Amino acid sequence: MIKRLLPIMTANGSFENLRRGGYVYVDKTSYLHSLVRQEGNMFFLSRPRRFGKTLTVSTLEAIFQGKRELFKGLAIDALDYDWKIYPIIHIDFGDCPFDTPKELDDWLCDLVLRIAKANGVVVEGMRNSAVLFANLLEALSSQKGKVVVLVDEYDKVLSDNVFSPQVEKLRQVLGNFYQVIKTKGALLRFVFITGVTKFARLSVFSKMNNLNDLSLDPDYAAMLGYTQKELEGNFAGYIEQGIKDTGMGREAYLGKVREMYDGYRFAPGCETVYNPVSVGLFFTRGHGRSFNDYWVETGSTKLVMDMAQSVDLDVTEDLKRGMAKSALSSFDVAELRHAMGDMGKVQAFLLQTGYLTIGDYDEGFSLYYLRFPNKEVRDAYYQNLLSRWCAKESEYVVRDLVTALREGDTQGYMGTLTAIFASVPYRAGKKEPDFAQVVDVVMLLCGKAVKVVAEDQTSEGRIDLSVETGEHVYVMEFKADKSAEAALRQIKEKRYADKFRLEKGKTVHLLGIAFSSTGHTVQDWKEEVLV
Repeated sequence: MIKRLLPIMTANGSFENLRRGGYVYVDKTSYLHSLVRQEGNMFFLSRPRRFGKTLTVSTLEAIFQGKRELFKGLAIDALDYDWKIYPIIHIDFGDCPFDTPKELDDWLCDLVLRIAKANGVVVEGMRNSAVLFANLLEALSSQKGKVVVLVDEYDKVLSDNVFSPQVEKLRQVLGNFYQVIKTKGALLRFVFITGVTKFARLSVFSKMNNLNDLSLDPDYAAMLGYTQKELEGNFAGYIEQGIKDTGMGREAYLGKVREMYDGYRFAPGCETVYNPVSVGLFFTRGHGRSFNDYWVETGSTKLVMDMAQSVDLDVTEDLKRGMAKSALSSFDVAELRHAMGDMGKVQAFLLQTGYLTIGDYDEGFSLYYLRFPNKEVRDAYYQNLLSRWCAKESEYVVRDLVTALREGDTQGYMGTLTAIFASVPYRAGKKEPDFAQVVDVVMLLCGKAVKVVAEDQTSEGRIDLSVETGEHVYVMEFKADKSAEAALRQIKEKRYADKFRLEKGKTVHLLGIAFSSTGHTVQDWKEEVLV
């Protein structure tokens, strides 16, 4: 029997609206209880966009407003907590539309004054955001007790203006503002700051040695996002409906959902979590049966792709070398314009923004080994990369390649592949790895429509690439600065095609492809067809 389906909130709604509206809520309040139970604690948490940071801040706000009725049935309701009401300063930089220092300072001043008015206190002093913020804390604490400060998207203003000539002045305004949190620490009951990226030189980090960074803390690795148990427990009705609608078996269905939307790891060795917005949109917009790329659609990829291209990031090779742990502690997104070409900083940026995640960690060498979290992110990254290479939508390029392969049109396939190589920028001094990366990206995207196996193992060695369609099989060998004839000869001498000869009714194409490292293109190709 299909369970009654509670509605799923996919927009950035408040915790109160979510609970009063009867929406699905994955209970994370045991984590929050461990944060709020002690007075004077200050925390920072970095997570990718649309990963539940705003809901977490809203939940903390409800806790400090003493709204215990909203938490009935949740973990925190059964734990030891006094539910005392505190004055709250809630700042959401996602609401700030300004990009100049003067406008930012004015916006903060107006916000401080609105909060003061809402709390019935008078704040005086020169019109300077840091001064007014300090005076607000003094006024609130003297009249209402210690203050709670909640800051959401603390980094948005700087991240949106990374390449602006005013970024340093914006940093100064924010630095002075955040410095107040340190100087007025004795007046504060609790501080929680969230963002996507980290600014090593912002005062909130460089001078606040009592700020606890939870971003890589294993105890809080699953505080945002959904574990496998949470997914199956909280979305059981949607899963049952999806299994019924797709006709898939339970394990196959859950395996596909996991492949698409799970895989984020926020501390070495910890359990992976699902992207919450991807899960929500999959079950609502996708009706639990359309396995599309949802998270990437919710934001721009331009800066991410600019950074990746600045180092010509080869995911298949560069990530194998690891990223130094120090790259994260010293990373400052406001300096990205100077980080172009710095592989460590680019990897740190892609990790914090959610395009890469932690795969493994070498404690001896303090190296993180990163990977794509899941198929959704990997495919979106490659689609954007291919679109940039070809100056047109990747879907059209993939369509042309797949159509040619299905029809046995090797000439058409090679024509499209050659056009792609002609448009790809290359790192000086690199040869075959660049060639392999382009082929990997292109054929991985084709893999949605045809069977693609890279480095296909045989008894005699490994085929660089094999592709199977309904009526055709392609056995491909690539060579850099060697002849296509040599590539074709290797296929025959190593008997790579033998494993496909039993495929009745299929035409086998042996395809040797030669790549020029100086011309950065396909130099020649040779084909032999086995019927």
